[in-house]
Amino acid sequence: MKQIIITITFISMCFGENNIANLFKDQIQNFPQEIQQQFSKKALSWKNIPGKPFNRSMMDPSDLLGEWVHEDEGSTVWMTVGTDQTILNFMQLSGMEPAEGGVGISGSAVDTMDFMVAGFVDVYGYGEIVIVQLSNNPLNMEGDYDDYGYYDDFPEDLELPMYMFMHISSMGSGSTVFVIADTVDGELVEYLYGIENGADYITIDTTTMRVDISALTFASENGDTSFTLNGTLAPGTVDLVAGTPFEMPFLSDDFGPDPGDDETMTWQFFEDGTGLEIWSGIEEDYYYGYYEYSDTSEIEWSATDDSITLIFMYYDDYYGYEESDTISLAYEVTDDMLSLSSEFDFCEMMGDDYYYYYYDSLNCYDMFEMQFGITDIQDITLDFWMEMSYSGPLAIAGEIGLQPGQFKLHQAYPNPFNPTTTLKYEMGSAGPVSINVFDVSGHKIRSLYNGIQIPGQHEVRWDAKNDNGRSMSSGVYLFKVNVNGKTHTAKTLLLK
Repeated sequence: MKQIIITITFISMCFGENNIANLFKDQIQNFPQEIQQQFSKKALSWKNIPGKPFNRSMMDPSDLLGEWVHEDEGSTVWMTVGTDQTILNFMQLSGMEPAEGGVGISGSAVDTMDFMVAGFVDVYGYGEIVIVQLSNNPLNMEGDYDDYGYYDDFPEDLELPMYMFMHISSMGSGSTVFVIADTVDGELVEYLYGIENGADYITIDTTTMRVDISALTFASENGDTSFTLNGTLAPGTVDLVAGTPFEMPFLSDDFGPDPGDDETMTWQFFEDGTGLEIWSGIEEDYYYGYYEYSDTSEIEWSATDDSITLIFMYYDDYYGYEESDTISLAYEVTDDMLSLSSEFDFCEMMGDDYYYYYYDSLNCYDMFEMQFGITDIQDITLDFWMEMSYSGPLAIAGEIGLQPGQFKLHQAYPNPFNPTTTLKYEMGSAGPVSINVFDVSGHKIRSLYNGIQIPGQHEVRWDAKNDNGRSMSSGVYLFKVNVNGKTHTAKTLLLK
């Protein structure tokens, strides 16, 4: 069982987001529960890491006071082994670089798929599980998927038309799909072909991870398009030198806000050692369209002349209680720019996100050995850096320096909640405010406030009841806050 969890973890990371789970929902439901959970794992959180700062020049901690806005960040994962060895090229095996060979497409389209991700596991008691993904585009593409596995937001560097072949099989059954993305009349569209008996035409060498597809032919339901796949694709090899760190680029990640989603991240440091981390952006809701959101977490901080320690306070949605994470970073302030950096133990960073408590023998290094054949691992390190720009001073602890007319809405806390939750917000100037609660169907549940409010911080509490005093059932509810004619929305989850 340990092997399947390790393999699914890496394949899920390589495929990006949860498009495997979306495309093969019915198939994955047949997997054991612990395997299903691996497909829905959250991204790694850089806040859950004990770090050791790099050496930096001496600074004055008072330089940190004020508000800072995220500008850029990056990370690199390095591995060191104790013996010389040759492994499969993980850049090619994870779909980041073209592999050797190619699977040709003929018929209604002519092209070659030369990027691949492949995994094979023989699990005692469950049978074989095989996962293959091929494309003419790199398979580490960043994009958003809807509930059916289709792209909502295509990457800017997508080569069109894009062809993607996916196959997953286990316990005697399987699913195979072929996806085409292209432009029609200037609009980006996607076509999905379900392929019957795809496993009969696919062969995988579990040692070399070579994928062979022989005369796999399929057509659209109305028969106006047809395709045939033929060819071989396999990763090359890489030589590792003992004692020399080498980069594992497919494990690096962006831990800051996504500019493509209009996200921003702000840190506020007050003189009393408290502060705030504020994430804001624009989300799309099925019923209400696009709306602005803001999510604020309390932090505590302390600093020396070269490092800063941050304690993030947050509510664990899964386990349902408040927790804190501590991280130490080297810092440097130059010309209104805050530079942060640190070096982390990658295995400690992964932590409980990818391990199960009841698998005592599950070891971080095992993951790399079983998936990539890397042995005698001595060290895995993540180097992290971030840049933030100075936004302005903060008058007193807890005060957010809003400009006249500005408004900030925080997420309800706790969230999920039972029986009450509190919604906090800040007014930059006096004005009319109305706050109402709606269910996801758009029905108004409760009117919480309607009147004029002065500048400053405010909060309103909801006891999970409607205007008639009836307790509401578990589910998602929305706060709609109208300020000076502009509506802001925050979601909350009631769990009973």
